[in-house]
Formats: sequence, C-alpha cells, structure tokens
Amino acid sequence: MQYLRKRSGFTLIELLVVILILAILMAIALPLYLRAVRDSERQTCRSNMQTIAVACQAYKVRNIGHFYPGVASTTGPLDLDLDLLVGTTDEYDLQALPVCPNDLTPGDSYDGNLNADGTITIYCQTDDAAVATFHNELGVDKGGQRGFTPGQDSR
Repeated sequence: MQYLRKRSGFTLIELLVVILILAILMAIALPLYLRAVRDSERQTCRSNMQTIAVACQAYKVRNIGHFYPGVASTTGPLDLDLDLLVGTTDEYDLQALPVCPNDLTPGDSYDGNLNADGTITIYCQTDDAAVATFHNELGVDKGGQRGFTPGQDSR
C-alpha cells in the first residue's frame, strides 16, 4: 500500500509572486515616503525661519532705537547678528537658535539680512547648498537672497 503524503507549504512560484508584489508596492511607496520626509523637513526649516523673524521683531520693539539685533541703522542691506537673540533669561527671545533638520553642524543654520526697504529676511544656509536653496525657494526674492520675510511670505 502506498501512502500519499500531502505536502503543506508554498511552492517556489507562489513565494516568488509574493516577493514580486511586495517589491512593486515598495517601489511605489518609497518615493512618496521620501517626498513626505523632504517636505516635512522643509516645513520645519520654514517654521524655524519664522521663529527667528518673530524674535528679531520682538528684539527691535523691546530695544531703544528700535534697531534689529546687531544693526545700528534702520535701512539695509546689513547682516543681522542672530546670536544677540539667544540667552537663558527672560530678556532674551530664544534659548537657542533653531537648527535646520538637514544641517550637520548646528549653530550656523540660519542667517539674516536687513533689506534696503527696512524689512528683514531670514534664510537657511545649511551645509548642503541644494537643500538650502530648496528651503529658501518659497520666499520673496530680496536682492538675490531668498528666505522668509515677515509680512510678505504667507505660505
């Protein structure tokens, strides 16, 4: 008498089909995931620029002469000294300067300018120039420098 053994398990073809389907799904989902991560980093950077701009405006209002940090004039173009915004007591607007999510060397992620029309522009200057351009491209062009300009950038 011959016994028939019923095999349990999957055939090689079935396993290859499942792996192929998973690879196709991953090929579709991975670029979408990476784009979402890139866009969230960009939004975080933009939020950091807004935070610095608000701190600069608070500094201007609070200080005698109504000048921006590190600037002894009301017209530009001049560089802002963002380090004057940082401290641990109540007289300072920021406890630390925000860091761009793509910056490998924290501390120099952002810079700012006082423009000729009296507005300020905060911009990202992360280590990767292409990323910095991507983060700044939403802003209004102020003399060749793009970034966040309060009152002019609403996106």
